[in-house]
Amino acid sequence: MAVAGAILDDARKCVDICTYKFEISQRADARGLNYLIQDLYALVVVGVRVRVLLNITGRRSGLSRLNENTGRTLKARGIEVRYLPDNRCQHAKMLLIDRSMGIIGSHNWSPKSMTENFEISVAIYHPGYLKDIQEHFDKIWEGSKKL
Repeated sequence: MAVAGAILDDARKCVDICTYKFEISQRADARGLNYLIQDLYALVVVGVRVRVLLNITGRRSGLSRLNENTGRTLKARGIEVRYLPDNRCQHAKMLLIDRSMGIIGSHNWSPKSMTENFEISVAIYHPGYLKDIQEHFDKIWEGSKKL
């Protein structure tokens, strides 16, 4: 989480996030995650474009409802939120910053993922390595549905 916070601090133009689960919670174990969410809100205020691609399907599962509620909260704070069409599952987890650095791995944006689960993610500070990943995100984003 500390690395994600440091990378967010460096954002100047854009932040792109993909996650299967995005949970905004007031639980005690969500404190670190809530700092990251507050960082996203602050970035929007200073003009950084923040885009979040969530897993929301028409099956109305608990996860889809949770992500929809989170998406509405993020959208109300100026964050762009989308999901894949045709009940496709969005399972990738990544955080991309200014097309030049990012984190890719298994962490969802949820308290349990950040504090309890065995997860692993890798920080990448090389625009060349991220180029294809960013282009893939952009392609998926353009074909996704607005919340």
